[in-house]
Amino acid sequence: MKNSVFLLMVCVCILTPAAARADDGGFWDMLWHWDLKFSGYGTDFHVLCLDESGQRVSGCEEWFKNLKYLFHPRESVHTFTSGSAATARVFNSLTEIRHEFDFRFSYLHSYGKRFDDESLAAGDPNKDDDRRIHALRLMGVYYYRVNNRLDVGGGGGSIPVFGEDVTTVWRPIGTLSQVVWVGSMFYIRFDEGYVGRTVTGFGRDHKTLVFTAPPEKNLMATVGFDLRKVGIFRR
Repeated sequence: MKNSVFLLMVCVCILTPAAARADDGGFWDMLWHWDLKFSGYGTDFHVLCLDESGQRVSGCEEWFKNLKYLFHPRESVHTFTSGSAATARVFNSLTEIRHEFDFRFSYLHSYGKRFDDESLAAGDPNKDDDRRIHALRLMGVYYYRVNNRLDVGGGGGSIPVFGEDVTTVWRPIGTLSQVVWVGSMFYIRFDEGYVGRTVTGFGRDHKTLVFTAPPEKNLMATVGFDLRKVGIFRR
């Protein structure tokens, strides 16, 4: 299961800023185009897996049961099968699962200041406005497993954005994804896509200072690991 830090409990997947342009500083700047940046944690729930012939794979979602073997992954036990009981095919590795349909859930929070200090006068209360803004990524994603080192796919969904002095908005998102496997279970995922609608927020103590985040193309990078890649595959 592609497990990440699931809110406060599971350390699995870290959304990390990736350089966009010289003065942007990170992928959230590329997405929002304001100084505030975001990081967060999430996981993919494997709703449906299919083998090469299109048959459904049982046991694809393991519901964090092997998380206790995070530092002893070779002790993880997996049972992936497809077909009827009489003709069941038992899988020897995750690579034999060719298609995946996942639900992605991530929690994101802002870090840093909402506004550029250089544009504010001395004594302005907004110079130190570091109140967090929150967001969720709720997406359906499809992956095609090319080989043991590469998955490609895409998906869509919504990112609700909310926080103090921020107009709550659900931003539609569509992405193309590429997962590159590094070592036995670690991966780096790159998502490139488009986020719609506009986020509007306000400064501290007054409503005259406003920031907006218009619809924008975005690039995101995720680091995580998948415990299904290692361990014992029960026959």
